[in-house]
Amino acid sequence: MPLTPDERRNERLKLAANWVNTLATAIVTAGTFVPLAQFVYGVLPPSTPSGLIYGSGVVCIITGVLIHLLGQWILGGLR
Repeated sequence: MPLTPDERRNERLKLAANWVNTLATAIVTAGTFVPLAQFVYGVLPPSTPSGLIYGSGVVCIITGVLIHLLGQWILGGLR
């Protein structure tokens, strides 16, 4: 049975929301992995300011949450 136009639109919106949420997950993962790796293993040069390392982690987490909320907003357009 073929999909109706509304069903096709809903599937496209769900796919877009899924992609946006995956992007948010990747950003949060990077934002937590780099500061954690620096704290545990010291992977960055010693001259790297700690405020930059941990500040960028916070920025990545906030950005990831905002992008995730964008995905939820996209899902609000389902019919």
